[in-house]
Amino acid sequence: MPPILFHIYGPIAIHSFGLMIALGLIITLYLLHRDKPLQKLISRQQLETIFQLSFFSGIAGGRIWFLMTNASMIASWTDCFTVWVGGLSVLGALIAIIGTLLIYFYYTKLPALPILDRIALYTPLLQSISRLGCFFAGCCFGQSTNMPWGVVYENCDSLAPLHVTLHPTQLYSSLFLACNFIILSSYAKARADKLPGQILAMYVMLMSAERFTIDFLRGDQEFVRQSGFFSYLSIQQILALCLFFAALSMMIFISIYKKTDESI
Repeated sequence: MPPILFHIYGPIAIHSFGLMIALGLIITLYLLHRDKPLQKLISRQQLETIFQLSFFSGIAGGRIWFLMTNASMIASWTDCFTVWVGGLSVLGALIAIIGTLLIYFYYTKLPALPILDRIALYTPLLQSISRLGCFFAGCCFGQSTNMPWGVVYENCDSLAPLHVTLHPTQLYSSLFLACNFIILSSYAKARADKLPGQILAMYVMLMSAERFTIDFLRGDQEFVRQSGFFSYLSIQQILALCLFFAALSMMIFISIYKKTDESI
């Protein structure tokens, strides 16, 4: 699939990157609409509001963090809005979405953790499908490799280096995220005694582990070249580590709180 499917008018075009994101959003929204535990928590209209808030805050947060960590790509102010050039930061989008939804839940008095658990359950599937869009566009490309499954980009519209055999890191991420979806789904079905917030914490931990691991093979990341604990890690990996331990702390706190509550 080429990076640009067809042009509509001038610079306006349908990109394979956007098409895969739209497909992932449609599938995720369909599954959320059919999720019975979620139906007991919120109405269909509230779900649509949550979806809209997540969509716009995710794009804003993902783009802002991407530009903050890739300032060299900004040639003019219009580059801030060309999402199809460079794309979005998943970690930035995650932080923006959770922050926005927590504010929404606070003012609407909705149960934040149970709702976020149900949303987090399907989010890895959305990300897995979206990563296929990254593969078609050539963004998030990998380092050069001699592996037989390496890919070579030849389309001039691709964001990846041309005529070089690269690690298909986008496919690695897509597979990793699909496994995350299976793990979370299995946990949600197997554990009837799960506590609110556990699925959300597990999702953040698994997603952070995916990003931290795959970044070692990515060719579009700048690594911190200095001595210290964070040497030879990318900024995204450092953020992923922070999110992982924050989610782990959340998981431990939930477990301790349950034990304390049961002992009273």
